[in-house]
Amino acid sequence: MRTMLLTAVALLLPSIARAEVPGNFGIGIGGGLGVSGISMKAPFGPVAIQGVIGTYGWNDRYDDDRLGVSIDALWEQPSFASGGPVNLAWNIGFGGAVGVGRNDPLVGISGVAGLEFIVQPAPIDIVLEYRPGIILSPGTDVELVNFSGHIRYYF
Repeated sequence: MRTMLLTAVALLLPSIARAEVPGNFGIGIGGGLGVSGISMKAPFGPVAIQGVIGTYGWNDRYDDDRLGVSIDALWEQPSFASGGPVNLAWNIGFGGAVGVGRNDPLVGISGVAGLEFIVQPAPIDIVLEYRPGIILSPGTDVELVNFSGHIRYYF
């Protein structure tokens, strides 16, 4: 019985280890809560800060160009699959965004649930995110179906 228990623990340990990107800072392209442009991510243990700087537009509803910034706090979860050089992990968190332009500023908040493909030999992550969000200004609008993605190089 004791041998079976130790064997089960030994088999489960690799699956509980956190997926780690091969670097301390990632930069690339991506989208956030309505913001598309330069994507950055810095892991700090189980939490990571992700930001996007670029243009802000909420599903093409606003016709003017806006400068936008989004910031997310993400809790990195354990890898649940690994196949050679690629780990598959997930994260969950929340974020906010601001867009400024010719008209009223846009302000929004969102939840984040991400699926991460972490390529170990080439320090790259590819992330697909589900982002239900709420526009707070101008007016209020709820978007329950919203997706984004990122691809970043780490160094």
